[in-house]
Amino acid sequence: MRKHIRTSLTLLIVALAAASFMLVLPGCAGGSNDSPGKPDAVGNRSADGASEATQGDVVSTAMVAYANGDQVLFVDQETQTPYIPTEIDDATIIVDGQQTDEEALVAGNIVQVTGNGIMLESYPGQYPGITKVEVIETGSPADAEQYADIVDTVFAAPDQSQVPVGSLSYKTDQADTSVVLNPYEFDWQWQTEDGQTSTSQVDGSAADGNGTLNETIVDARIPNAIDAFIAFSVNPTSLEIERQPLVKGETTKIDPQSDGEDVPCTLGDDGTAALRIEPNYLYEVKATFPQGEAEYAFYTIS
Repeated sequence: MRKHIRTSLTLLIVALAAASFMLVLPGCAGGSNDSPGKPDAVGNRSADGASEATQGDVVSTAMVAYANGDQVLFVDQETQTPYIPTEIDDATIIVDGQQTDEEALVAGNIVQVTGNGIMLESYPGQYPGITKVEVIETGSPADAEQYADIVDTVFAAPDQSQVPVGSLSYKTDQADTSVVLNPYEFDWQWQTEDGQTSTSQVDGSAADGNGTLNETIVDARIPNAIDAFIAFSVNPTSLEIERQPLVKGETTKIDPQSDGEDVPCTLGDDGTAALRIEPNYLYEVKATFPQGEAEYAFYTIS
């Protein structure tokens, strides 16, 4: 369907993954070092100092560039790569030898980070596989001021005129994957600095009248039914998800006469939606935000 654009809009992608590529963090793999004359490799250590090294763990060192509750930004001290520990609330946090939570982290802390070493390639990076964070040097907030420009970029207040960008994240046996979801339809309004109300609208569809999918709709390659997560650059107030089965053929399409079915999802307090996805479906996501509504889509193939 031809899109009708009343106001031009450039989507800004700052903190979401731009592709499903992955980076492996530099660091020491946990385990023993059998070379004579060399100490054991650095591994996990518990609060009482006992070794908890696990084969395959990757240990790296980072500075806490920003910490405010569950909003945390690390900067790897070897590569100077900024990244967000996206599942830090599931990790073990050690401060002053005691187990605590991420709210005890302070800007300037030097931390030893243990995880699977797989970072999603985005800006900043996203590291969902962290299992442990231990403060090894207290430091001070002044030490983190060198990263002030990065922090301002990552945690800047969102531009109200920009329609949020989404991301679909899922994990298979082969990889942790994140793909960008751009809106194909939206109705948006916001207040300008002089107090005026501006509007922007795009009419579109995930598939044309013959059922052929819009070429901008991204795919998710999954071997079977798996858990997935959808997040946005601005937290939605509500979310509706519907799916339709794909039709076998030379092109990716749906039966335009078939009825869609609702997909159950859970919208968390952090704005992330959890759902179950299966191969060979088109999923359409309608998100409501304070400034309006937007629709996104992706399809799954095995």
